[in-house]
Amino acid sequence: MNTWSDKELFDVIKNNNTQAFSILFDRYSDILFRFILKRTHSVTDTEDILQEVFLSLWNKRTKIEVGDSIYPYLFKAARYEVIDWMVKSEKRVKHFEQLQVKAEKDIICLHNTEDKLMAQELAKLLEDEVQKMPFTMRSIFNLSRGEDMCIKDIASQLSISEQTVKNNISMAMSRLRILVK
Repeated sequence: MNTWSDKELFDVIKNNNTQAFSILFDRYSDILFRFILKRTHSVTDTEDILQEVFLSLWNKRTKIEVGDSIYPYLFKAARYEVIDWMVKSEKRVKHFEQLQVKAEKDIICLHNTEDKLMAQELAKLLEDEVQKMPFTMRSIFNLSRGEDMCIKDIASQLSISEQTVKNNISMAMSRLRILVK
């Protein structure tokens, strides 16, 4: 069988002869391997593509008509498999890039969400601490920071000395600094 032509071998392969198929595989696998490897630059991918070419040949063996040589059919099949591999690879790369962009956006969103949650928690802690302050200190602090009033205006509105306003703002800020540390 080793000396048979491709046509003779393939006629036997059509009758499910696996030995003839092995001979045909041995005859063309090396040259097809080199042809595919030049295009994929990956031994693993080349082996996979080569296997697909011969699997397709086996599955279509009853429908294929071979002239003097199976060589043109095998190279055309290999070329189409390589093109298919390239398209799939390009799609995988694009999909991977999209996943990377999405992951980066998710991380940014997560950080923004975490920042928002932390800011909300901190605001809640500060508000709770302000509520624990004595009435005068709390009133002075709210007028100073919440309504952006100056010391002179706060003293005038609450009918207290400017020094009392300064002292209460200082004590309120000290309480809040301790809370934040």
